[in-house]
Amino acid sequence: MNRQQDYIRALFAAEDAALLDVVRRTETSTEPIQIAAEDGKLLQFLIKLSNAKNIVEIGTLAGYSALWMSRAVPKGGRIYTIERDDARFALAEETLKKVKNVTLMHGDALGQLHALEDKAPFDMVFIDADKRQYLDYLDWAEKNIRKGGLIAADNTLLSGAVFLKEDEPLPARIRQSTNEIMKTFNARMADPKKYCSILLPTTDGMTVAVKLF
Repeated sequence: MNRQQDYIRALFAAEDAALLDVVRRTETSTEPIQIAAEDGKLLQFLIKLSNAKNIVEIGTLAGYSALWMSRAVPKGGRIYTIERDDARFALAEETLKKVKNVTLMHGDALGQLHALEDKAPFDMVFIDADKRQYLDYLDWAEKNIRKGGLIAADNTLLSGAVFLKEDEPLPARIRQSTNEIMKTFNARMADPKKYCSILLPTTDGMTVAVKLF
């Protein structure tokens, strides 16, 4: 972290014992934390601002972001969070075992999303899973969140790949096909006829949009 991040985190997004425990457990495994603490606080802010009660998270990892969000959900609200990977699901089970307003779902994201459609419309969808499927997730979100609902998506700067010139090399582990998908995703989210939206320069970019249709 740099000094700016240190200052912001200490003042606005300090991690308590439960959040730090997730950090500790993932540091000793092969799984990284998926979002920064400031991003978790941003998700809390969005939930509080919009009074979102019925929320879907695509990509749980260790449950760190779900834990942040669970503390902002109003009474009677629920987060449905989906994780495909067995090891990550086990980490998330440990994180969320005492959290009453989160339902942890194990399986392929698109299959689990289909199973959730009878609970639509949702107030908010947070996307942080396989970047190659971001357009599929956006298609689902557009159909299953209410007008005025929120879509938030992490890693939408894709390590800076989205704004590179054609002759510049891509960052390590970023494929051109994935980069094209992410650029298309951001372009769709930037459509002023469909969304009031912004790409925030968080750790790796978070695109946030209010659905207008």
